[in-house]
Amino acid sequence: MVPDAFTEILQIVNDKELSETGGAHNQKGVEFQRNWALVRMFELESQEQPDFLVLFEAIQDVAVVDSNSAPTKIEIYQVKKKDRNEWTWAELTNLHTPKLGKPTKKPKPIKGVFSSPMGKLYRALRAFKELTGTARFISNAGCDLAMADGTNAATSLPVAMANLPDHLRSLLSESFKSIHAQGEPSPDLSRIYVERVNVPVDDCATFTVGVAHSFLLARSPPHAGQARALVETLLAKVGPLGAKTVSCTTFEEMRAQRGYARSDFVAALANLQSIPDLLQHLDIWLSKLASEGMGVMEIIGIRAAAASIYRRQVMGANLPEDRDVAKACDVWLADKEDPQALLPFFITALTELKIGFPYLNSAMLQAHFALRAIKCAVQI
Repeated sequence: MVPDAFTEILQIVNDKELSETGGAHNQKGVEFQRNWALVRMFELESQEQPDFLVLFEAIQDVAVVDSNSAPTKIEIYQVKKKDRNEWTWAELTNLHTPKLGKPTKKPKPIKGVFSSPMGKLYRALRAFKELTGTARFISNAGCDLAMADGTNAATSLPVAMANLPDHLRSLLSESFKSIHAQGEPSPDLSRIYVERVNVPVDDCATFTVGVAHSFLLARSPPHAGQARALVETLLAKVGPLGAKTVSCTTFEEMRAQRGYARSDFVAALANLQSIPDLLQHLDIWLSKLASEGMGVMEIIGIRAAAASIYRRQVMGANLPEDRDVAKACDVWLADKEDPQALLPFFITALTELKIGFPYLNSAMLQAHFALRAIKCAVQI
């Protein structure tokens, strides 16, 4: 089944009517989509899912496969932000609202469902035969849909379309049947959901940092203060995924262009845990340097440079000069005694490093030196 599952995923990804690759998103929409996907990854990891593969702009906006090596299940998502008001039945389905107790004298068109959010989700979902799955419409805004039990999807999450009142459920099922092949089973509306999420459109990253902080508090408390750096590096990783819209010839090619696996996510966490909380120690050192007379602008430059070095370390994307400067710092520090004052120590080290690395600015060299010296100080 595994080879068939890979082939099926690739075929659907390459089907432009089903994949909707390269869909139109403004910047807010892209940020909302990417941040929600990261939040979903943190949820999956917190639930101790053994594996997952997240696909961007491959099958609808986001798809999550249960395994990177032996897929059996898929979750398909449309992730849409809305600046005002709730989603209406017409916006979700392109269908009219039938009146209770009043039969329609003249049949109204139902073909519009084909291009609606619900229709696109259903078409992608029914295309899968080897993988079982669900489809979800995700938004920061609720869906103004009254359910059969008296609740409303605008405040309940998630809600299956099977819970719609009879008149809406029958119409949606009938409209889905209009795109069926002859003899195909009736639509299973219990596999299609709408879900309102708490990710705010105007400040997605801050919300995601909060999720990452809570995750790290539970998983690795000493690194909870590094939540923002982790989120920034993860966003940098998933940002380019899905940007290419050309057809892929192999599943591996598609996965490389549009996928982020649990192994990638775990590697980012492993990199994070292998790095001590250097930035906290750095703040102490920079405060000491300020008290000894280092200028404010110079301190800001060192802190910014250290943060960029740190992000590259977390991502496992060190530049060649990172390794060279770190090695030079270690050599310089090897025979030095514990300084009584930091500022002269930094000035002397900078003078030496400038000789070997004249193309790097002072802030970057001092940041490298500070991080290596702190590692020596705490004996890591």
